Amino acid sequence: MIHDLSFRYKIPIRGTVLILITSFAVTAALIFRSYDDLKQDLLSNAEGVGQVLAHSLVPPLLKDDIWHTFKLIRTPLDTKLTRQMSFQADSIIVLNNKSDIYVASDPFRFPILTPLTNVSPEYKRLQQYLKNHLSQNSEVLDLPATDSLYVTSPIISDDVRLGTLVTSYLRASFTPRFTRFASRALFATIITLIILVPLSWYWGVRMAEPLVKLAGCMKRIGQENPSQLHCELYESKDEIGQLGTCFRETIIELQIKQDLEKQVIATERLAAVGRLTASIAHEINNPLGGMLNTINTYRRYGQLDTMGEKTVSLLERGLLQIQDTVSTLLIETKPISRHFELADADDVRTLITPEIQRNGVSLEWSIEIETLSLPATLIRQIMINLLLNAINAVPSGGVIGCHIATNQGVLMLSVYNNGIPIPQEKMSHLFEPFVHYHTDGNGLGLWVCYQIVSQLSGSIEVTSDKKETRFTVTIPLST
Repeated sequence: MIHDLSFRYKIPIRGTVLILITSFAVTAALIFRSYDDLKQDLLSNAEGVGQVLAHSLVPPLLKDDIWHTFKLIRTPLDTKLTRQMSFQADSIIVLNNKSDIYVASDPFRFPILTPLTNVSPEYKRLQQYLKNHLSQNSEVLDLPATDSLYVTSPIISDDVRLGTLVTSYLRASFTPRFTRFASRALFATIITLIILVPLSWYWGVRMAEPLVKLAGCMKRIGQENPSQLHCELYESKDEIGQLGTCFRETIIELQIKQDLEKQVIATERLAAVGRLTASIAHEINNPLGGMLNTINTYRRYGQLDTMGEKTVSLLERGLLQIQDTVSTLLIETKPISRHFELADADDVRTLITPEIQRNGVSLEWSIEIETLSLPATLIRQIMINLLLNAINAVPSGGVIGCHIATNQGVLMLSVYNNGIPIPQEKMSHLFEPFVHYHTDGNGLGLWVCYQIVSQLSGSIEVTSDKKETRFTVTIPLST
């Protein structure tokens, strides 16, 4: 049904129908006008002939001179004269006041003194009309169901009606001229339609295009993220333009609402993490304190060789990192820690080496620092979390890398891998708690990194494609 069609088709179809109706209405009006013009030409021609004949027939009719009357009405039918006339009469009859035939141009068809009703049914209808409509002026009679048009002219002398002159014209004589005019009108109509119909479709599609685009954009609401919903809408001050403006404002409001919902969700997750960490903090801190005291006692009273001292130092730094991690999760105080050194980077490499060997991946390592005025345990935590995520993201034989350098008072830490790229729909949720971008882990590693970087007034950025996934951390050294 046309009611369910797109405006892309509905507007052109309606325009085309309107053009067709208008064109055919104008053509029909022109054809009817041409028919009326032909009748007027006939009337003018017949009136001229009738007036001349009616004036010329008065003397012979007064003298009852049938032969002279016959010769006069035959004159217009002469071949030479007929060629100069617009229409050729089929027959000319002179009727007396009783509507009997006084004389006719074809005596064999119309015998003298024969009642007109006896000639044929068509002439019978003509006689009835003349009886009921006796006119003092010439007129054209277009009687229904007849093959001819009749022009009647009264023959009057001194206000006395002597008879009626009836001139008949075959309808077929109109056909050539009428056909020529109708053909021209139809040809003009066809040319007009050939020009206007494509224009109607072109402008119809142009008019409907803004509505079609707007409808397409509205269908995408709820299926796509409002921040990714980009539409090229019609810009104007008319109603369609105003509708597009309202649509843009709606998208902006939806985006704001979605951002607020994300903030609420993130806040709820943070609250859940806070409750979780608060419940286990004391359980972790108590044994940690005991283990750290044990290490200090062992150092003071024990006998340590070089390897033992290195091992104990590694254990101490690991336990201090656990303690600082718990403090970071609680987000209660900013941990106080020693400065990050090259040895901390070596510790991280040592800690992740078994995991690298277990997964069969290659490590690219580039450290261009000595000592940084940043908390060592926090930077170590960032490195470990990012490197473990990178290891889990690459298949066997893949490559991960870590690069640390400083540039104009800023720490630049990059961890990258050539594994599975992060799905686009997860990019905006990476640093929320309990969000995984691969199948392993508890979903807290990146969130912890984000919390630490935020505490240190830094930033963390992510890029991911088929070639490489890279996490870049920047932290000011003055922190």
